[in-house]
Amino acid sequence: MPFYLGAFLAVALEWRAQARNAVLQAQTLQALETRVTALEEEKKTLGCQNEAYQTSLKQAQESKAEAEGQLAEALELQTDFYAREVALKVQVTSLQNIVEAYEKVQKDLKARCCEETGAMERMEGEMASQTQAMDLLRADYDKLQIEVNRLRVEKEALEKQVASGDTIIGELEKDKKTLIQEMAGTFEEGFQEALAQAVCTNPGIDISSCDSTHHIVDGKVVPL
Repeated sequence: MPFYLGAFLAVALEWRAQARNAVLQAQTLQALETRVTALEEEKKTLGCQNEAYQTSLKQAQESKAEAEGQLAEALELQTDFYAREVALKVQVTSLQNIVEAYEKVQKDLKARCCEETGAMERMEGEMASQTQAMDLLRADYDKLQIEVNRLRVEKEALEKQVASGDTIIGELEKDKKTLIQEMAGTFEEGFQEALAQAVCTNPGIDISSCDSTHHIVDGKVVPL
């Protein structure tokens, strides 16, 4: 697999994972918002209960005998309400902080998605350019392959011609050697005939040192 395809797949997989994380975070944010809404409704309900408790307290003050028990109960309920209200405020504040953090993360993810989308578009443009370059190289390669095939055919024809020439040269070398041997034999026969004529013409002459391996230097017969 080419390098640019591997890089493109890696970026696409990373982008898909980040998009999936963004969806999960959006779902979590929606669930948190639902939870905040439910807590606010509960807070309103507790407010209504507090009003009822205040009314009960007023009624208890009108009747002192009943007021003491009801007052103690109301104070206990009110204390519990205040405690629950404080806890709810803490939860609401914590959830608001979480929502703000998730919104910030979601913005960052959107910005990264935009950047990666731009990078993917640039990569696609580079891939298109590389594909065009590859098409041009493939066309040049096909032309070169045709030229190589033509040159191979010419080479084979030349090799056949060279082989034929080598055969002819071998035959000529054989003929040359045969001719040289024949000429050497003829020269030796002529030389021996000349020696025989010299002996016949000059009886008693010493020709023991006269052969084709000697020549005359300064009036003397010496080896070649």
